[in-house]
Amino acid sequence: MEQAAEWFRESLVCRIASSCGRIWRNSLLCRGLAVLGSIISASNISRWLSSYFSRRFRPRQVFAYKVLRRLQKRLVPLKIRVSRIIGTSFTWRMARESRFMRMLRRFLVPSAVFFVFIDELGRSVFGAMGPFGIWDEAYLGLCVIFLALDRIMEKAVPPMTATPLDIPVFLLISVSFFLFLNFSPYPHVGFEGMRAAVQFVLWYYVFSRYLDSDRKSEMMTGGLILTGGILGIHGIMQYVAGVETPASWADAAEGVRYVRVFSVVGSPNILGSLMVLVIPLALARALQGRTGRVSRAFSHVLLICMTICLVLTLSRGAWLGMAVALIIFSIAWNPRWMAGMALAGGMAFLVPPVQRRISYMLSSRYISSSLTGGRLLRYRTGWEMFMNNLWTGVGQGHFGGAVAMNHRDLFPNTFYMDSYWLKTAVEMGIFGLAAWFIVICALFTWSVRAIRTTLDRDIRLSIIGGFSGMMGVLVHNLVENVFEVPYMAVYFWMMAAIVFYNYGKSQLRVV
Repeated sequence: MEQAAEWFRESLVCRIASSCGRIWRNSLLCRGLAVLGSIISASNISRWLSSYFSRRFRPRQVFAYKVLRRLQKRLVPLKIRVSRIIGTSFTWRMARESRFMRMLRRFLVPSAVFFVFIDELGRSVFGAMGPFGIWDEAYLGLCVIFLALDRIMEKAVPPMTATPLDIPVFLLISVSFFLFLNFSPYPHVGFEGMRAAVQFVLWYYVFSRYLDSDRKSEMMTGGLILTGGILGIHGIMQYVAGVETPASWADAAEGVRYVRVFSVVGSPNILGSLMVLVIPLALARALQGRTGRVSRAFSHVLLICMTICLVLTLSRGAWLGMAVALIIFSIAWNPRWMAGMALAGGMAFLVPPVQRRISYMLSSRYISSSLTGGRLLRYRTGWEMFMNNLWTGVGQGHFGGAVAMNHRDLFPNTFYMDSYWLKTAVEMGIFGLAAWFIVICALFTWSVRAIRTTLDRDIRLSIIGGFSGMMGVLVHNLVENVFEVPYMAVYFWMMAAIVFYNYGKSQLRVV
């Protein structure tokens, strides 16, 4: 082992890397950046930002928390009465001791990590029509019922759960409901559009209320990584098997047909987005010190498979999101990793399909093709519609997404916007964008505060991994309708709940 290490130190690659490191450390640019960093760190703005992002979340000081806690205390007599009625019923006594009920209580909510398999495979077998078409609504309702039953049947008054995103998310739901009531030219379409946005946001409350122990958090985190790894391995198998890629996924002006993997997801762009969300979390798990050797090796294998799958999707939007996610991960964990990330990106660019995809995107042919019938034309059309309906939009579900495409008889000129944020701007106007902006700002601010104030290494890594993946997906939404896909929205809010559970746990340890 020592001899192998000595050979590596004497190898040409190691000597070249060592020489490059010495050249960089002694370069004028490196010294200039060091001086600039010291000036910035000593500035008043830097001190203010440091103080701002070092604040802790204290729910007992939030007015909404005080109001809800007071309401909860007033409802205690009703809770006791309802729990007695349910507890004495024959049905409850029979069900409570059954193995089926115990399995449901333990695995019902965590099973959401397999949402993509249930949704995609179920729709391919049963279709969107019939009872299966409403399975996601039924599943959400069942999770809410079980969580409510657990709270009601607890003997003691359950603790009040509060997270930094509760109020911003409630504001987003309220704005969506207000716009539906007042600015929907076709109310039935407006209701579908509002439901598509609000229904999956509600999962945040389900996950954040469910996560009250490390066991549950580890189960959901591991389930997410396992799901991403299975999809990654399946995508690689598709590439090896040479599964035919539909012609609609390639620009005819590009003149080249690529093999783009899509697994069970059905879209290489959405598969790439799911990899963007999960890869940083898997990287964080692989770096954690308390993870066992077998589990760490397993995480490394899944991480490698997901990375290869991300490259094979040939999704430029997902690559952009992944670049942002890895930059944020490096800045938050170890800024020195930036050089390694840049090197990895440069090596990925040497892969011929990757190089051709990016080179074509920067060419005049792509711009010309996109302006005549591609993304740029859609963005220009969407921007003009947004400016013409600036404040309240054209109505939720009325343009640019799946709901509008399902009502082509009412909107014959609609198309997929390929930008969730521009689609939201067109449908909900400034009010909707402002509500989303508040949610994203709260998510960003409190995630950064969680990273800065968490001292435990492994918990901090989990927060960084989840936060980086979410930021990558938000960036990918600039060029893709990611949140139009139900399981992507569910996984995003699941990740947010995991991040804020770890943040709350770290605060309890400090206290």
